[in-house]
This record gives sequence, structure tokens and C-alpha cells, in this order.
Amino acid sequence: MIALLAIALLATPEPRRFALSVGNSEGGSGTRPLRYAERDAKRIHDILVRMGGVRPDDARLLLGAEAGDVRRAMAELSDAASRAGGPTLLLVYYSGHAKDGELRLGSTRMPVSEIRASLTDARADVRIGFFDSCQSGAITRTKGLRQAPALDVQKLAQRGPKGLVLIASSAADEDSQESDEINASFFTHYLATGLLGDADASGDGKVTLAEAYAYAYGRTLGATASTRAGAQHPVYQFDLGGAGDVVLTEFAPASGGLLFGPPLEGLFVVLDGTRRAVAEIAKAAGIARRIALGAGKYLVKKRLDDALLVGEVSVEGSMVAVDEARMQRRPLSADPQKGARGAVWSLTPTIGVQRFFDEGARSGLFPPALLVGAEVADRNDLGHGLAWGLDVALGGGTSTLALAGQQPIRFDFGELAGGGSLWRDFEAGPFSFGIGGRVAFLYMRRTFPGRGDLPPQQFFTLTPGIVGMVSWRFAESWSATLRGRLNYLFYNVDKNESLGYADVALGIEHAFGR
Repeated sequence: MIALLAIALLATPEPRRFALSVGNSEGGSGTRPLRYAERDAKRIHDILVRMGGVRPDDARLLLGAEAGDVRRAMAELSDAASRAGGPTLLLVYYSGHAKDGELRLGSTRMPVSEIRASLTDARADVRIGFFDSCQSGAITRTKGLRQAPALDVQKLAQRGPKGLVLIASSAADEDSQESDEINASFFTHYLATGLLGDADASGDGKVTLAEAYAYAYGRTLGATASTRAGAQHPVYQFDLGGAGDVVLTEFAPASGGLLFGPPLEGLFVVLDGTRRAVAEIAKAAGIARRIALGAGKYLVKKRLDDALLVGEVSVEGSMVAVDEARMQRRPLSADPQKGARGAVWSLTPTIGVQRFFDEGARSGLFPPALLVGAEVADRNDLGHGLAWGLDVALGGGTSTLALAGQQPIRFDFGELAGGGSLWRDFEAGPFSFGIGGRVAFLYMRRTFPGRGDLPPQQFFTLTPGIVGMVSWRFAESWSATLRGRLNYLFYNVDKNESLGYADVALGIEHAFGR
């Protein structure tokens, strides 16, 4: 009984965890848009909720947010931590621009000293900040800077840890780098891989703060040593008291993943359904490695000197062993991360107008029409910037037909169109430009209200054309699109003639899987 009481008194309850993940690709004037900042923030958010013990209600994900949004979220989580009634932990992750001592969130600014003070003053027992941005090491300047892989947070006191830890992706005079091959920043990619389980050096099924930092430091430094910008050195500053390390993620809440057994050796990259890297495991022989993954299908690849080994695995609710014997050997040119990178489906509702070029056609056959429609497109599956889509539109208009010697005749015009397009995208930061071809089937109908002597006219035809578009991505999965098309049709109801027409539409595109 006395022993049980002693154990109860010494036991440290698990802290209630709060997390804020912020991603903003835009940094305002003088900066170039980032490609992966918002995806990186969502990736860390998902891992913390799935494996980091953070309840969904205690997690905040801000994409494309401004400084005011961050301030409000910090205050909200700090207040929630103060009411938790037990040990608490607050983790803040930021991916975006930083320059001249400020976080640049779109057109707004947040001084590094302010975000540091917010973390310092937050009413949580442990406050941890991860900052993935250029010159992010400036956040550690106030109380010193350490540029080394070792992060010793082991203490001897008999109570839980308390204090502040700040970790930055690069030193105060370095740039943080993104990679098109892994579709992420180097630091966040390796931080995420480590949190998924590859940083579990002790093999106890838990990834601690020290393990995650040491892993991200070593992998980031190694991956950037040969880049044009040069080696990138993650840095840290901590003031942590209490007993033991801080566990960031653990396998227990996760039910599925991949097991890399002791015989396996080499660099393995795991790709999700969109052919984007979700983990990168540098595997040494003689030890086992596990990474936790959500349910779904994944590709595992291993690069050899002259070929690739590629295998598809399905993760359901248990660990799946990676078996090289079942992986296919492919030429290096067939790398699934190049060319065909997997489908990124999008849905774009549109509203627009249609106008025929010939004045006679406009006044007597097909007046200008308002069209509403939608397009479903696959923006990535063909590779090389090629995309294809299927569209449908419904619309019409009203006009008056003037015939010599007769009273003007009012008529209603309607159409239903459906087509398929193939185009090539060219990306420039948050903007993309596309040009290609389209083939559509067009059903048109004219009716003459109040004129029983004039029967309805209708016809069905094929219309080839060209299409061009401009898109502005204003959030991770949302874009505003302006699309124009030039079309050509053959008309043979009243007479035989070829008619050209154009349509212009505005739409909001939502991408699934980006």
C-alpha cells in the first residue's frame, strides 16, 4: 500500500496538449511566394492531432493567415491552457517568410520578438516553438544561440518539465530552403519524417523533443550541404526545467504504418496518393524502423545506382512490412516523383458569357448568353505540366428576330454544352497560365413565345476550339480562375454556314489532394 502511494505521488500525469500550426506562402513586397509553406503547416498539424496527443478541439490550423489571426489564436490557446487544470503543453509551428526580424504574413508583419514574448508568456507549462523560415534563427538571439545537433533536456528534478524551447530551421544569417523533389521545405520534411517515427532512436515507440531535433538537424544539414544555397543549420534555444524529456509523438494512438525490418538498408522514400513524399527513411542494416501512416495506398521507392525499386503498399489498421522482393525494378527515368506525379483533382464552378462574332448570328440566331457551369480536372496525372478536364454548362438568352416586311419576332435561346479539354500549365509563383485545345458537343434550341405558327428549332453539333486560362492560388487548395475559349461550329438549320464564337468565364477552383 505504501509503495502504491509512493508511485502515485511520483507519477507525472500526461499534459494536455495544444497546438497552433501557421502556414503562409505570401510575404508581401520584396519576397517571392513560397510553394510549400501551407502544405508543410497542414502536414505538421495532421501529425500532432493523429500522433501527438493533441485533441482536434485543441488544435488550430491557420493557412494564409495574417498577423492578427496568429495573435488571436495564441491568446485563445493560452487562455485554454490556463483553464486546463493540470500540466499543459503548447506547441507552435510556423512556416513562411521572415525578414529583418519580422514574420511576414502576407501584407502584415509580426516582430520575432513579439511571437517569442507570446510563447514566453503563454500560460502553459511547456512552450515549444518550431520556426521554418529564412533567418528564423533570429528568434533565439535574445538568450543565446546553439548551433549543434545535441539537445540535452534531461533534468534530475522529480516533477514534470516546464519552460520554453525554441527551434529554428536555419541560423540567423541563413536561408531556409524548399525542395521541388520532396514538395516541402527540407527542415519540415525531415521534422515530419522524424515525428512519424524515424527519429525514435531508443526504439520505445515514442519520439521525444531531443530525438526529433537531432534527427531534423542531421538530415537537414546532410541534404542541403550540396545545394546552391549551401548547408542549412537548424538552431535551438531552451530554458527547460523539470524531469525528463518531452514526448512529441508516439505510435500508441496510431494504428497503421510501415515497418522497415533489420535486413533492409538504404534510402527509402514513401509517397502518398498524389505522389508527394510523406517520409524519407535513411535505413541502416541491423535495426528496425517504423513510421506511422494514415489508412491509404502508398508507394515506397528505393534508389539504386542504376535503377529504382518501387512497390505499392496498402495501409489499413496495422503495420505493413516493406519487402524489397516484392518491389519492381524500374529505370531511373520512371521515378514516380517525376513526370506523372499522381492525380490532383479539382472542381471549378463557373459563371460567364458567350458571344458569337458574326452580327447576323447574334441578332437572328444566337444572342449573347449567360452561362453557368462546372469543370472537373486532373492537374497532375499526365505529368510535364499537362492537365485534362471535363466541363458542362447551361445557359441562354433572349433576342428579337427582324425580318424584312414583318414585325420583329421575339425568341428565347438556350443551350447545353459539354466538352473535354487538354492543356498545359505554366506556373509562376501563385499564378499559373494554361493553353490547350477543347472539343465540345453543343445542343441549342430556339423557341418563339406567343407564335404558335413557328415551331421550336433545335440542333446538335460538334465544336472544336482552343482554351486559355489564368489562375491565382490564394490559399493552399483554392484558386481564382479566368478562362477564355474560342470555338467554331457548323450551323445547318436555316442555312449552311460556319460560325465562330467566344466565351469567357470566372470560377473558383478547389483542388483535392494538393
